Amino acid sequence: MRAWFVLRVVLIGAESTGKTTLAQQLANHYGTNWVPEYGREHWEPKVAGLSILDPPKVWTREEFAHIALEQRRREELAARTAKRTLICDTNAFATGIWFERYHKSRNETVDQIGSKSKAGLYLLTAPDVPFVQDGFRDGEKIREWMDQRFLEQLQQTNKTRIRIEGPFSDRHLRAIEAIEKRLHLCGLANKQAPRE
Repeated sequence: MRAWFVLRVVLIGAESTGKTTLAQQLANHYGTNWVPEYGREHWEPKVAGLSILDPPKVWTREEFAHIALEQRRREELAARTAKRTLICDTNAFATGIWFERYHKSRNETVDQIGSKSKAGLYLLTAPDVPFVQDGFRDGEKIREWMDQRFLEQLQQTNKTRIRIEGPFSDRHLRAIEAIEKRLHLCGLANKQAPRE
């Protein structure tokens, strides 16, 4: 039952827009759980040892369904012990856009998994910060396209969202402000003091 009374805050956006760092900062601020991006965990062993000159590995249709299910499973598990908020570095809804990026179409199975998302607030991180190559990223040239697709899907599905933009140093405070407003609207404000 506890999982139903938690505000799920999901960070989505193009590559290298600070989602993971912000997710960790927010979880620390609220003294709660955060759910890392399973897709990255799944991908890193697959490409370990490859160089940028090697042929790229391919994401299969089946992998995306697996990633969406596992991301949702981990989110549900973390929600059981979260304190007032749960911070998610992506979710199954966002996996549908990543599928579209690689396969140029939508995947009905992934979209069905994503439609069950219980997110109460999406934080869309803008690509207005420098791209940082970490050895695994390949989407520098399509960050604007990804950003636009995330925004379009959020609008089409009427998801509650706010855009987080500007320097990294300001994003943390902007995100907290948005979360506090949402907590107030949901009747969860002042139920637990955030950790500083």
